[in-house]
Amino acid sequence: MNAVVKVKETPIFKLGENRQSQEARKVSVDDGFTAIPNELLKAILRSKVLGWKGSYLLATILKTLSWHKESDWFTHSQVCEMMGIEPTKYHVNQLSAARKELIKEQVLFEDGKKTGVNLDVFNWEMVNPEKVGSSRNNRELVPEIVGNKYPEKVGNTKETITKEKINNTPLPPKGESAIADEQPQAVKCEQHSAKPEKIKSPPMDYQAVADLYNQANQNSGSRLPMVEKINDARRKGIKKLMAELREPSLECAELYFNALFASLRPFHTGENGGWVANFDWAIRPATVLKVREGAL
Repeated sequence: MNAVVKVKETPIFKLGENRQSQEARKVSVDDGFTAIPNELLKAILRSKVLGWKGSYLLATILKTLSWHKESDWFTHSQVCEMMGIEPTKYHVNQLSAARKELIKEQVLFEDGKKTGVNLDVFNWEMVNPEKVGSSRNNRELVPEIVGNKYPEKVGNTKETITKEKINNTPLPPKGESAIADEQPQAVKCEQHSAKPEKIKSPPMDYQAVADLYNQANQNSGSRLPMVEKINDARRKGIKKLMAELREPSLECAELYFNALFASLRPFHTGENGGWVANFDWAIRPATVLKVREGAL
């Protein structure tokens, strides 16, 4: 079916004058409605998106399709308002992570600063293991993939060993078992106890961490000095920073910097005519702890 969206010009989402008036009346199409393609709704149902991802997806639909737009720019604070929650740094960080995951899974697409819904739902890449059936004879775990990318073989099978299979088990060639028994014990241990090679962690991308800091700084109005150069002292500081995060990943570093700039006070930005915070201060373990505890 063609992905054609016919929408009434009135937006679906409207805030009432107060909570009491909203609870007193039922919702009506007179307040606005959105014509959403059935295949899009079915894809959302198949994907089983829940929580923050589901909220961000529906908010994107309301911000784009209900206004005849393929994509639009809107803030996480606006999404919080639509959800009826305060735009705290925790909520903003959760929505930021949800948006990134939905874009990665090709449910949403990114056009510069704008975000839109990918109507080509058969290219969504969300994987949800689902237990199929409730009987004892039907307990397969089928990896359900939205779209046409279903695996050719699904389900767990167990082979039944019969008398015929036991009697027809092939024997090893003559002499093979004897030769194996004659091998010294040290040789056997050497053959079966080889330690797996250690997997080296990828090298730290120091510049990428600095770029994430600069991006978060720019998004918050460039209130602190930008990072111009990475030296040895800053490399050591970045290593300590990554060790303090939940995971030593660029995604966690981005979430931390966003939370940091959301917590800045006039004291940190030099508005009191004194000291100004910078990148070296931001990557200190003590600063990470203060941001985590909300005591910056």
